[in-house]
Amino acid sequence: MKLATYKVPLPAGILLAIAWLMLVPACTGLRQLPEDQLLYTGSRIVIEKQEDFADDRDVEAELKKTLRPVPNSIIWKSRPAMWMYLVAGEPRGKGLRHWMRNRLGEAPVLFEEVNTERNMRLLSNRLYNMGYFDAGLDHMADTSRRSVSLEYRVSVLPPYRFGDLHPMPGDGDLSGAVNRELENSLIVPGEPYDLTLLRRERQRIDRALKQQGYFYFHPDHIIFHVDSTPGNRRVDVYPAVKSGIPDAAKKKYHIGNIYIHADYMAGGPDGLPEADTLLLGEGMYFTDALHHFDAATIVRAVFLKTDSLYDIRDHDRTLNHLISLQTFRFVNLRFTPGEAQGRDVLDVRVLLTPLERKSLTAELRGVTKSNHFAGPGLETAFTNNNLFGGAESLKLGINGSYEWLVGHQRRGSAREFGLDASLSWPGFLLPAGWKTSLMVLNPKTTMSLGTNFLTRTDAFRLNTIHARYGYAWNRDPANRLHITPLVLNIFVLGDVDETIEGVRIGGSLLRKDLFEQFILGGQYSWTHNSRLLSPGTSDWFIHLNLDLSGNMAYLLMRYILFSSPEEEGEYAIFNQRFAQYVKFDADFRHYRQLGSGSKLAARLFLGAGIPYGNSSVLPYAKQFVIGGPISIRAFYPRSLGPGTYSPSDDDAGGYGIHRTGDLKLEGSLEYRFDITSLFKGAVFVDAGNIWRWADDEHVPGGRFDPGHFLGEIAMGAGTGLRIDAGFFVLRFDFAFPLADPANDTGGYFDPVRLFDRTWRRDNLVFNLAVGYLF
Repeated sequence: MKLATYKVPLPAGILLAIAWLMLVPACTGLRQLPEDQLLYTGSRIVIEKQEDFADDRDVEAELKKTLRPVPNSIIWKSRPAMWMYLVAGEPRGKGLRHWMRNRLGEAPVLFEEVNTERNMRLLSNRLYNMGYFDAGLDHMADTSRRSVSLEYRVSVLPPYRFGDLHPMPGDGDLSGAVNRELENSLIVPGEPYDLTLLRRERQRIDRALKQQGYFYFHPDHIIFHVDSTPGNRRVDVYPAVKSGIPDAAKKKYHIGNIYIHADYMAGGPDGLPEADTLLLGEGMYFTDALHHFDAATIVRAVFLKTDSLYDIRDHDRTLNHLISLQTFRFVNLRFTPGEAQGRDVLDVRVLLTPLERKSLTAELRGVTKSNHFAGPGLETAFTNNNLFGGAESLKLGINGSYEWLVGHQRRGSAREFGLDASLSWPGFLLPAGWKTSLMVLNPKTTMSLGTNFLTRTDAFRLNTIHARYGYAWNRDPANRLHITPLVLNIFVLGDVDETIEGVRIGGSLLRKDLFEQFILGGQYSWTHNSRLLSPGTSDWFIHLNLDLSGNMAYLLMRYILFSSPEEEGEYAIFNQRFAQYVKFDADFRHYRQLGSGSKLAARLFLGAGIPYGNSSVLPYAKQFVIGGPISIRAFYPRSLGPGTYSPSDDDAGGYGIHRTGDLKLEGSLEYRFDITSLFKGAVFVDAGNIWRWADDEHVPGGRFDPGHFLGEIAMGAGTGLRIDAGFFVLRFDFAFPLADPANDTGGYFDPVRLFDRTWRRDNLVFNLAVGYLF
């Protein structure tokens, strides 16, 4: 069952929140602990500087990482996971108590498990590795009736710092290659000594050598001798190659013969059957006993070339490209050393285990939407991941759903049915003579075509046709680019409920200018995810998207075909006016690990769309909305904005049609922490709003004013619980508004009265959703 965002009404959310707030503080677990046991509640590190000095490194945090054991997780001075473990007792079967103890619970960490002498040695080693060669250590225990905590006192002088970095001795090729890399060393004189930095330097040099043919070299083959005799708390660094390393590690290797097995079965022999082997070029052999693959497609994904010097970048690109074909279950490269023409070579075997060529899937899911519609849905798909033998992927899909309007005074239902087809293939399908850069990774060309039929008994019928053609590729594992030069969307509005037939939005009729539009343009996007390159304590996710429509059509109709516009001055294609606009949005996310299972997550979204030329208003599907479980959680979907707008007629009968904008600003700050391995907690603040560029008599207060928009930012806060099973995350959020620009309270912030029953009924919002907000 696949779920999406879901909203449930109060008071159920209020009762759950109150129960959570009342139970958690009582779950200390100390009452359930046997009388003869003392709970270990953690350690504190106090650093005493003997002299005044600066060190930008977080020494205290580094020291805390060494301490063992880790105390029980705490939330609001309570230990709910330990409490559940103790309350569950020792269950005999597989019932609720077994689940509480083994899935939700956490065994108490007792003081008798703490080895202070071992911790002292670990702290001393970590201090030494950070340049504090002469640090002093002591500890003391703070014992209460049922628990014990420790305090470690660290006395330090200024850390030793790097002095001169000397070249590696010797005049061989290997020494020369290492010395050339040392010219760009991470070791900087004057910086604090750090063993972690020396290890990173070894890995950097190893990577550089593997780009120059040293296939068998390893970071452990380099050592750094450190000499503190120069004085002044400085250490000179002398790199060297360890004695006794294998001779192969000192040699440069060229690529020999390349054997591609497109029909390899794991555990089978590597040999090539003579009758089924193709010689594709000098030193390149190909075998495919099942004749399923086009050899040229596979060869284009292999960047190792016969007679070239081994380069780990070609190795990595080959693996990435072969995996990105998405037609092989396993991809492996095996290298065999040898000699040819008086030089050392590596014969390469590319072992490819194919996937099943065809598959048929069906998925039943719970469909829930931000417009309060919910119900069952069914999605089926047929996939052929090697249609013509060149790793082309064909996907045919059918989907449908039946939904009801829930949690709303108005009644209605929605039926939706869609057909989709897509075809993608590796590489770029470009005009003759066009070439791609060698830096392009995992290139894909994709075309898709589909149609969708939506019937809402309370509003309208809408039929759409959509088509796309575009390219996608990586610059590196962290950066993905999409260029879609052709995007086609045709909206055809059928029967419309009489209550909204004549509604005007932004001065345009619902039917004429908003839904019945012909979108013909392109989209361009860039996505950066630093966690895919080198996950660390500080990670960034950035997504930039540009959407253009109508420019080529307008140029063609007006300046090439000299077509006559319609009565209102717009041009039409097949008797339907086309939309002309530019829309840009940027999504920035930052994740900061704080240690002990906690992190700080921040998000900023900026978006703007401008209609021009053939359009006076953005197509309704391209306008921004705000509020709900995937936006500002203290406000229901389409209950906020634009600007200070507050509908007097329930927004055209409760449809929220006027709650759209041309400009959007939204941000969130969320503190996330572990409760148990399965349960996570969060405290958050959301803020933002939407606006329109122009005044609209139907939406007073909705225009963007650069001098006043900051005072029109809505804000909400709340707390949440997440059930995180890794492959599936269920999110519960409780939120309330702090500032509503539609309220005239005489100040920016609205009054918060958590103990007022009427206020809670009108303001507390409970959100149920799948997945993290960001």
